[in-house]
Amino acid sequence: MPSPEIVSFAGVWRPLEGSRAFAFLTSDPNPLVAPIHPKAMPVLLAEHHEEKWVSCSFEKAVSLAARYPSQLMAVQ
Repeated sequence: MPSPEIVSFAGVWRPLEGSRAFAFLTSDPNPLVAPIHPKAMPVLLAEHHEEKWVSCSFEKAVSLAARYPSQLMAVQ
């Protein structure tokens, strides 16, 4: 991602006995990522969606967990 320098992955967690389990979400790859990794890509959160992701309802979170636009990415 050309900018910002730090990118957030959409993740989930659940409690376990004495611990927690964490995972990040994936989606179908966008056209830029598909030739490199044809099965999946991480769900990347736009900077303005980060706070919503950690505080919104399940239904809203599902709508934020979308494939990141390839126009906002670059391969180097």
